[in-house]
Amino acid sequence: MKKRVITLFLALAMVVSLAACGGNGGGSDVAGTYNLTEMNAGGIAMNIEELSATAGVEVKIVLDLKSDGNFSLDMSALDASQSLSGTWTADGDKLSLTSDGVTTNGTITGTTIVLEENGQTMTFEKG
Repeated sequence: MKKRVITLFLALAMVVSLAACGGNGGGSDVAGTYNLTEMNAGGIAMNIEELSATAGVEVKIVLDLKSDGNFSLDMSALDASQSLSGTWTADGDKLSLTSDGVTTNGTITGTTIVLEENGQTMTFEKG
């Protein structure tokens, strides 16, 4: 049980720390819904299935980049959910998310977004 709580706490902490900054939105080809597929925190890498299995509950983290330049980042687990919102911009393969004055940068490769903050990464796949 303790391991489940720690795992969920790490996932929640990453969501909060990675919800960051931006501006007026990027290209329409970047806009869309992206699901978390993998995260790496403190040298521990887990795909979403491993994260859910370790937590003992389904963990779902969804990044929605809206075509108007706004985003939402939603996490649900243990019958609870948390949502963050802000603005985003894309310039080539660079992505910036802004929420509450904090900016997080990432990269876009095809249909994959990787957000990085303080050596922690979250990988999202479109669709």
